[in-house]
Amino acid sequence: MIYNFKKYITLSVLLLSALTCLGQQETMLYFMKDMPQSLQLNPAHKSVYKTSVVLPSVYMNAESTTFSYNNIFTEDLDGNNIDLEKFFEKLQDQNVMESTAVVDLVGLTITSDKISISLFVRERISSVMQIEEDVGELFAKGTAHPDNLNREFNIAPSFNLSHYREYGFGFNYNIKDRWTFGVNAKYLSGLMNINMKNAQITLKTEDAANYPITVAMGDAPIRSAGFNKLLTSDKEITSAELGSYLAGGAGNGYAFDLGVTFQLTDKVLLELAATNIGQIIWSNSRQDYRLGAEDYNTMVLTGSNPQDVFNNENLDTPNPQYDSLVSLFDFHEMENSDQSSYITTLPMYANLAGSIDLGHKFIIGCTVGFSYIEDYFNPRFSISANKRFADFLGIGVNYTADKSGISRVGGAVSIGFPGIKVYAISDDLVKNITNWKDSQSLGVRFGVNLNFGYVKQNYLNKRQTRASQIMEWHD
Repeated sequence: MIYNFKKYITLSVLLLSALTCLGQQETMLYFMKDMPQSLQLNPAHKSVYKTSVVLPSVYMNAESTTFSYNNIFTEDLDGNNIDLEKFFEKLQDQNVMESTAVVDLVGLTITSDKISISLFVRERISSVMQIEEDVGELFAKGTAHPDNLNREFNIAPSFNLSHYREYGFGFNYNIKDRWTFGVNAKYLSGLMNINMKNAQITLKTEDAANYPITVAMGDAPIRSAGFNKLLTSDKEITSAELGSYLAGGAGNGYAFDLGVTFQLTDKVLLELAATNIGQIIWSNSRQDYRLGAEDYNTMVLTGSNPQDVFNNENLDTPNPQYDSLVSLFDFHEMENSDQSSYITTLPMYANLAGSIDLGHKFIIGCTVGFSYIEDYFNPRFSISANKRFADFLGIGVNYTADKSGISRVGGAVSIGFPGIKVYAISDDLVKNITNWKDSQSLGVRFGVNLNFGYVKQNYLNKRQTRASQIMEWHD
């Protein structure tokens, strides 16, 4: 059964890598001012409600600049099969992939004419992976291909997986009806991290009998914090220490969101925001690992097509070539490793935005911004339209494009009842419905908010401000 287990694990890693996303921040939510969650994208946003309570809600994001379903699977008479040649040929020069899952555990926002205060607790899991183009060259063509002989390949990915909890406080203040400044300050409690950076697994092919491969390992270890709480002494996954794991303590950090809005006219609002600026210091429950086979002298790769390695129909039949490949990614605990703390930074996002209020609760807006993660800069553009019908129904559409060349059309719907609003948002709705096999992104947010009372609009030349009401009363 060991072969069966390893094969499923490896195939799962391939599929999950294809479904991870590239530093995309949701844009559909940005101009939905009736959603307290929009303060996550710009803390200077003013809510339309006096009080909002955020019940547990979920945001999940998956995007790949390289892969889609049709780039992984090929249909034939036997059904759908993994096509490794297509899979690896799609690898680009720089393959930066990020996946994110966020659970808003609880939140509270209180807003007046001038001041807004918010408290929130969020659970967040994020992973970032960078894959070199060498991986595609080697595994798409195989070791026996003439183009791959007498070449050296580095197949080690860079990888960072973090699980942490945010405890946050938000504040914004409106000045003379025109300027609003906002900040979210967040304490980060680290639960777990696995980090591999600047690793080297170098494979050198040689033009000789059986096309042998020389494997060299770099000195960069895989660092982890909190991960060993999930393992038994035999390195099996366990839930025995789950309570201790969920209590956190593996790391501590901070993050800030900064934002400003300027009411240019009674209809036009300009915005600037930078979010998720922060880091986590991982210092507790530390353990380092080494990646690779215990003994590279036992490796035998006979120059076969990689597709043949994975297409072995009998999963219980020994497959030496497959085992040799898998052994490159075996984890081994380093007993005398450096246990000092290390730092990981968070994906950062920035947006410059403008919106026009067309009246009757109808807003059109656009954003120009970027994400910056692990030395990768990804600019993007979006345009949105949102319409609320009283407080009963809200709908929105959104178009987004970024450096990857992927364009997305998203949608949102919210249904409100007295004191409660249910919502669902997706930044890539159309293609996932009409042609999901070619889709390369998926972002979904859904949940429930409790809303109480309305804040009077206090922008220039709109409804009466608090100051104008006081002046009228004195007259």
